[in-house]
Amino acid sequence: MQSGFFISGVASKMAENRLDNITHNLANVNTIGYKASRSSFASVLSDSFSFVHNKQAHPSAYLSMGTQYIDTKAGNIQQTDNALDFAIIADGYFQVQQQDGSIALTRAGNFTRNHEGVLVTQGGLAVLDDSQSPITLPNGSISATNDGMIYVDNEQVAQLGLVTLIDKANLMQKEGSLFITNETNIEPAIGNVVIQHGAVEHSNVNAVLAMTEMVSTLRAYESTMKVVEQYNQLAGQLNSNVGKIQG
Repeated sequence: MQSGFFISGVASKMAENRLDNITHNLANVNTIGYKASRSSFASVLSDSFSFVHNKQAHPSAYLSMGTQYIDTKAGNIQQTDNALDFAIIADGYFQVQQQDGSIALTRAGNFTRNHEGVLVTQGGLAVLDDSQSPITLPNGSISATNDGMIYVDNEQVAQLGLVTLIDKANLMQKEGSLFITNETNIEPAIGNVVIQHGAVEHSNVNAVLAMTEMVSTLRAYESTMKVVEQYNQLAGQLNSNVGKIQG
């Protein structure tokens, strides 16, 4: 019965974790550049010790929590014709400078300029060039090439600091459309990605699919909680009746 309690508890925790992910994804369905958070599950072999020492025993397997990972699949591209909007075609990221000076990555290219003319994210973080320095844009007509070179009044001003990931699994979501990884896990993306100027990439969350997943996960959660409740009732009956003298 203890193994039943444990497995049911793990199953309910898995369902709860998945519900949290789905809820978070749905909350960001309209967030530019957002990537869905997913949960992976691992198969665990139980009774392995008793199986080794007892040939009559039969080990069983059950699912357990694995790891959280980011779904890096691209979202839909929308043409906006905004001079400060940039969308990445293929697997690449913009580099931005956080408040503590460290570098974060993003696919959200709906940039703006602050009062100093620095190209910044919607959250106010400076967008970096290929030398990891903030990009400053003077007033004028802005254009860009497919490789991320920015021009103002046909004068070359900056090269977007585009990078790709060496290991996509080593990517963590910080907040919204902002991601972090080890600096050793990035490499320059020039020549490997295409920039679409005057466009943005939407979230890769499919709202209809996410709602379907939420309903099925909620039902699974309710089912596992009923099993836990049944085990709890059995445990109560054992505590009440075992040891009593009948007659």
